[in-house]
Amino acid sequence: MTKLSFPPPRLRHLAAALLSVALLSPPLCAATGAAAAPAVEMTLFERVMGGGVFFMSALLAISVVMVWLAIDGCLRTARGRLAPEPLAAGLRQRLAAGDYEGAVTVARRDDSALGRVALAALGQAGHGQAAVEDAVFEQTERERAAFQARISYLSVIGVITPMIGLNGTVFGMIRAFNTLGAGGAADSARLASAIGTVLVATAGGLLVAIPAFAAYYILRNRVAAGFRHLQEHVSLLFRHLPHTALRGRRLDPLVFMPAPPRAAEPGEAAQN
Repeated sequence: MTKLSFPPPRLRHLAAALLSVALLSPPLCAATGAAAAPAVEMTLFERVMGGGVFFMSALLAISVVMVWLAIDGCLRTARGRLAPEPLAAGLRQRLAAGDYEGAVTVARRDDSALGRVALAALGQAGHGQAAVEDAVFEQTERERAAFQARISYLSVIGVITPMIGLNGTVFGMIRAFNTLGAGGAADSARLASAIGTVLVATAGGLLVAIPAFAAYYILRNRVAAGFRHLQEHVSLLFRHLPHTALRGRRLDPLVFMPAPPRAAEPGEAAQN
């Protein structure tokens, strides 16, 4: 009869291997724990400035400018600022009474888009309907261009701030890789922490760019609506001007109006 051994040889070899692993595991775990770097707690300011002091300071300054431009644009594009109702009522009252010089005075005292457009129209009233319409169109477009130029800075901010944030991230990653390379240790935890820190710059750029673009498109629509409202007032005021009766009159003394050519004297004609 064959003698059976218990446990079998294969099982004894497997048990010996498992025991060896169990005996060697505590020293390995202890060594790994000793090599791991302790977690470093960072304040909010340190995390924000982890994207680079220069880049994050630039984003902070640009964000302040962005907020100011958005608030200023909302105030300037209000209908009451573009075409104040008291000014429109005063102009209607004086034009209905035939007091054109008084209308010029009222328009000159008001610093609004409607006041400047009305002043330009009244200044050309003595040159006929075509001159008045040209003056209204040119001054309206000039006012519109000024508003568009002012709010276009928000679009510029929306374009450049992500680039500033991306530059901060790139320079921060270069600095992080140089630091890790100088240490001579390939620690994935430290590398991940460094990359997470410098990505704050990209996030900061996007946090400024998104509201800037939103404010730009909102203000662009407000400008369009406000100038439609302005054009309604201007059309109501100057559509029925008595151009024939006003021809040759100089309502605004500050507007240059050339005189008709004078007749040559007899002596001048002989010299010519």
